[in-house]
Amino acid sequence: MKHHPFTFFEHYLAFANHDNLHIVTSAFIILALSLIAILVIYPKWKIINQNIVPEKKFTITSVFELMVEWLGGLCEDVIGPTGRQYLPFCGSIFIFILFANLLGLVPGFLPPSEMWVTGTTVAIISFIGFNYYGIREHGWGYFGHFLAPLSAKGIQNPIAKVVIFLLLVGFQTFFAAVEIVSTLLRPVTLSIRLTANISADHLVLETFFHMFEFLLPIPFMALGIFVSFMQAFIFTILTMVYISMAVAHDH
Repeated sequence: MKHHPFTFFEHYLAFANHDNLHIVTSAFIILALSLIAILVIYPKWKIINQNIVPEKKFTITSVFELMVEWLGGLCEDVIGPTGRQYLPFCGSIFIFILFANLLGLVPGFLPPSEMWVTGTTVAIISFIGFNYYGIREHGWGYFGHFLAPLSAKGIQNPIAKVVIFLLLVGFQTFFAAVEIVSTLLRPVTLSIRLTANISADHLVLETFFHMFEFLLPIPFMALGIFVSFMQAFIFTILTMVYISMAVAHDH
């Protein structure tokens, strides 16, 4: 990430510098979202039975209610009927990435998601999460999905059985290696996709903002909002797909 001439955190916080700016910004986002949840959203959700009728005004609570309901439906569509139990995990990833991306559109801030360290950290959390859910659902039998559903059962001829068994060992070794590498590459591709797209979007926006400080950057701001949402959506939907694959039962 290129050094920015000015950021609020570097200017006002003595301990913030270019090397730890992504950590400071990520902590700020988490703190801000936590305060919104505690001070604004939770008091209204606590008495949700008294608020069956939607509010007439479009408030922060309304935004988060719509977001949670949409994400919950998405979990059910992608993962299955029990998908809503994974909403806290997937929703947290989506909201953090979305606001991390959007913060980069505000002058004086840099999006932490354009740093590969941030993207890699969230990708590793996603990786640990879907493997954990797979093990929780299937036990240690979860690792059986790295093998092809083939066997030498039903073959009576001893010689043919030995030959086929040896062929199956070779094939299963190859198949397991491909599956393991494919699984290990998932956090890598998630991280690269997020970091590269947000870095490119922020660079384009910054370039045009310096060239034309007024009306022309507005379309690029709109594009930046769209890219911020899409990158959070793609990252989250892929996490849901990986969870769906991990917890699925073969029929």
